[in-house]
Amino acid sequence: MVMRMNNPLMKSDAELAFRRSRKGLSSFSRALKTGTVSTGSREAIQQGVRWYVARLTMPGYRDNLSKLRRNIAELVRVQARSESVRDVLVQELNLALAELLESSKFKITHAEGQPIVVEITRPGRDGKDQTTTFKGKDLNALQAQKGAAEAARLYEKYSARAVFDGKGGLQNFHVRLNVACLLSEFVVERGDVNRGTPDARYTPASLTLCDVVDDPLQLDAIKVVAVRGLVRIMQTGKPKPDYDRRLKVVQCMIKQLDRPFQRSVLRQEMESHLQHIWYQEVLAESLAAIGIREDNQNRPIVETALAKILADSQRHFLARTAAGKALGRANLGGSFDNELRSYQLAVLASQMTDAYNKAPAAGYWNRCFQQLYFAFKAVNRDEKSSGGRPAGLLGQFPSVPLQNAYSRIVPLVAHVIVQPVEVNGKFSYLPISSEALKPLIDWMGENRPANYQPPRGTSPVSKQPAEKKAVPAVAPGSSK
Repeated sequence: MVMRMNNPLMKSDAELAFRRSRKGLSSFSRALKTGTVSTGSREAIQQGVRWYVARLTMPGYRDNLSKLRRNIAELVRVQARSESVRDVLVQELNLALAELLESSKFKITHAEGQPIVVEITRPGRDGKDQTTTFKGKDLNALQAQKGAAEAARLYEKYSARAVFDGKGGLQNFHVRLNVACLLSEFVVERGDVNRGTPDARYTPASLTLCDVVDDPLQLDAIKVVAVRGLVRIMQTGKPKPDYDRRLKVVQCMIKQLDRPFQRSVLRQEMESHLQHIWYQEVLAESLAAIGIREDNQNRPIVETALAKILADSQRHFLARTAAGKALGRANLGGSFDNELRSYQLAVLASQMTDAYNKAPAAGYWNRCFQQLYFAFKAVNRDEKSSGGRPAGLLGQFPSVPLQNAYSRIVPLVAHVIVQPVEVNGKFSYLPISSEALKPLIDWMGENRPANYQPPRGTSPVSKQPAEKKAVPAVAPGSSK
């Protein structure tokens, strides 16, 4: 349905008229070159932003959205000559683009002495627009109403002004995708390649991207772009993101990981309403990259969230191993429990071995076992954790428990990543043998931590698999 959506905010004749008008595009260009912001130049910037952003929604530009996106990014990076003008420009762009990412249209009414009224409109199951109205004497009363969270958020964000009067939402997928990309591409201060200084991005756009991630009606494909953008802004934002902002981003991502999720790669199309496995991987990776170590109650918020995913036997192994790899790149503190995390990774490895031996030809195993390996080791010698230490758990904490778990897991990884192998002239997927698994099983039996709590419905130690015949594989280059 979202692919078929069209909500153009400007017609071709209006686009052409603004381009030709002396008070249109030329006035906007002059305003960007001024050193200060006057009432007139602010109004010209507002009109110019409206024109540029509205063009993104026109069906005639659907094949050129990436070019339009670059043009808008260049307005900020190149054409805005002074910092004060650039500040006004990015504020207006952020407000206008945020409206295009809304999953509804809305109307806000709040006259002095009158209650707040927020009308939210979106298509129903029959395709016809349906409007829900929320009323409250003030914002607190609105927030207290059941089901009024979206109405309260819209009021807080757009009560002062909505660039498109609340009519900008419900955009086509391709429009949303490019808008989500654009929000993390605003360069408000150029970097220096020679000094290794990256371009500085617009930090306040992170609030808009968090709204995208929080929206239960937004597509996971758009949320992936938003999450990637949040990481970019948290790492290179200006002003430098403070602790509270980074904590908000981390909490936003953790909340997403608590959503109902897909468990099977084969059922993704049927379970499209559930959180996609790929999105779970991106969230885990991004959590580690923000740099937050503890919440405001001194709890290791990122470590706990990633360990929860790693140990969750209901999730797909792609998500669980992504969490393990992310754990090795997170900003971990002195309270990190080497023994517990080592054992949890060992449990994961044993469960993966059982599952692999049942279906060794599944296409995701190579990636899963590689991610498990990178939980312990850096991808290369220059890779760092978000806290500045060498990446990988062994890089951050070269402890005996981690080293013991690693040495027993590596042979399993080495077996899987070279499959299929040639056996008697045929390519086959060989199962992991009992002998290869035994050192891990023995170590787990002798080193279970007192504080280890197996997830409900799972076995903490894998049973040794029965020997199985090799599974034939299609030879490389074969057409079968």
